[in-house]
Amino acid sequence: MAYALFIFLPITGALYTLLLGRHRRLALWAGGLVLVLGGYLTFRLPLEQPVRLLGALLGLTPADRLFAGFFLFWVGIVMVAAHVLHQGELPIPIGLFILGVTWAMLLLDDPMVIGLLLQVVGLTVLLAVVDRPHEPVGLLPTSALMAGLKYLLMTAISGFCLVPGLLLLNRFLEWQHVADVRLALGLLVVGFGLGAAVVPFHLWFPDLAGHASTAVTALLVAPVQGIGLVLLVRILLRFPELLQNNVSGQLWLAGGSVGAAVAAALLAAGQDRLKRLAAYASSFDIAFIFYAFALAEPRSLQAGLFLTVHHGMALVLLLVCIGALEWSTGRDDVAGLVGIGHRLPVVAAGLLMATLSLAGIPPWGGFPGRWPLYQEALARGWPYLAGLLLATALFLLAMMRAFWPLFLPTEQTAAYRRVPRPVTALILLLILGLLLLGLYPEPLLGILGKAVGF
Repeated sequence: MAYALFIFLPITGALYTLLLGRHRRLALWAGGLVLVLGGYLTFRLPLEQPVRLLGALLGLTPADRLFAGFFLFWVGIVMVAAHVLHQGELPIPIGLFILGVTWAMLLLDDPMVIGLLLQVVGLTVLLAVVDRPHEPVGLLPTSALMAGLKYLLMTAISGFCLVPGLLLLNRFLEWQHVADVRLALGLLVVGFGLGAAVVPFHLWFPDLAGHASTAVTALLVAPVQGIGLVLLVRILLRFPELLQNNVSGQLWLAGGSVGAAVAAALLAAGQDRLKRLAAYASSFDIAFIFYAFALAEPRSLQAGLFLTVHHGMALVLLLVCIGALEWSTGRDDVAGLVGIGHRLPVVAAGLLMATLSLAGIPPWGGFPGRWPLYQEALARGWPYLAGLLLATALFLLAMMRAFWPLFLPTEQTAAYRRVPRPVTALILLLILGLLLLGLYPEPLLGILGKAVGF
């Protein structure tokens, strides 16, 4: 019963806040109460005690509880920021519904059902894309509609790849056909690559990020991509034959991940709009996580899960800062934000800290997850290490090229208004979270290490 309450509490809260309509303050308080109750349940549910409910096996491990807490934290921050910055009429119900579905995927033990629930989340994100309060009804730009439809199509193709891939793995357990494993690995790479928007499966993401609010993109990169990466690790642990004793599969996936990181950094260098830049930053970081999973070693899987946590934290910080800039100035283009960093120092600091953390610069949160990958890359051969370092250098150059004009000492800045204090407080909280993640990674690494048998 407690598991059912855990799942349906945020979903019921989403329906209630939706019915509240334009009573925004009341909806905010109701959403906050749901988050508080959800947080209480997160730390009160029994661990390692699976139960069967309506034919489905539900259970919670320490790592699942950890990710459930992080999903709640990220969704709460995005909801508050979107509410304060007026990013849509329905940020609270949409955020709560996505939280409930991602919690359900954490509890469920059936990869097939989880893959189908990912499609449900895709439909919810599409609803969030068209939740744009600044355009009159019927005047939504055609390009925004096309970006949403492209995302819906890519989500459907992702599901069409994941389901047969999982079926082939189940067939392998019965017939032990090596060809099934190779084909299943290819289907899973395409399916998860499309969902996570890693290069070259990223083509829908920059357009979606450019037309949707930063709250929508943050919900997509934190809980949605996060649960997809957690599911991928579960599959690798359940079916070790996917990569173990599969030298060619490991080589293609690891080499492709390094190439994807380099390509994402190069594509980011050509962006002049911050929201599209954030999309490529996400693709760059996801490529590193895929590289960690490709190594298929307990230590690399631990590092990959750590980077999954860091991915949500850093990208939410980056997107909240970009959303604050857009609300303050009405722009997200680099040329229109010259010198604004001196007027909005906390926002500018958040952009800088998120960039350094995504690049794996100590003492920020990306370093503890990146360092084991550099060591493993060096052990496998200098081309891997050179590729990872090249991707990191190109990414830093691309981000600094975009953010450097914000710090130029000029009086000719865009008209702006001061960022609301709640959003400033959220930015400082996320900066502190990234710093703690970098300085004290051991508790988190310990829980994640036990989850992967390290």
